Amino acid sequence: MNPQVQAGGKGRRQLVMLTVLFLLPPIAAWLAWQYLGERGVAATTNNGTLISPARPLALQGALESAEGSLNPDEFAGRWLYVVYGQKDCDAACQRQLYVTRQTRVAVNKDMPRVKRLLVLDGVPDAALAQMLAKDHQDLLIAVGLKNEERVKFQGENFDTQGGQFFLVDPLGNLMMFYSADAEPRGVLRDLQKLLKVSQVG
Repeated sequence: MNPQVQAGGKGRRQLVMLTVLFLLPPIAAWLAWQYLGERGVAATTNNGTLISPARPLALQGALESAEGSLNPDEFAGRWLYVVYGQKDCDAACQRQLYVTRQTRVAVNKDMPRVKRLLVLDGVPDAALAQMLAKDHQDLLIAVGLKNEERVKFQGENFDTQGGQFFLVDPLGNLMMFYSADAEPRGVLRDLQKLLKVSQVG
């Protein structure tokens, strides 16, 4: 066989193999996302409810902390759990914080890919602030969210009154919510699947 023809054939095979290798991750992610979609979540965990279509958020400058604006660089590009609560963070609020903390811890090496945000409707008192600092050291705390962003967390089946907590993807899209009494193992399974198939965050 002509060496040039043989070399050309080998080059084409290598190009095809490289193309397939580059295409496999997004195809696999798309298939997994389809599986994790309405049928997948409902059939496997019965916990997270997808928000369809996902709602893009613009949290830059929209969150206020007790010290001023909350820097979105602290959670940009990460999976973000958002918990709402009254300024005293009642029992339901504290349970959601516990579930999201334990879920984050349980993903082990992927912990840096996940952040948590508590949005209160006022500045917490000293006792609550001390408890949060002690038990939730990774927690970001906001004491206000501008209304144009807050309304994106509202809908027919969910609201910002502490009845649900939310998951925001690394691209800043509000894409899932959980009831306040969501089963922790189901929350963890959802996150593990998302971390596994995600090409970002």
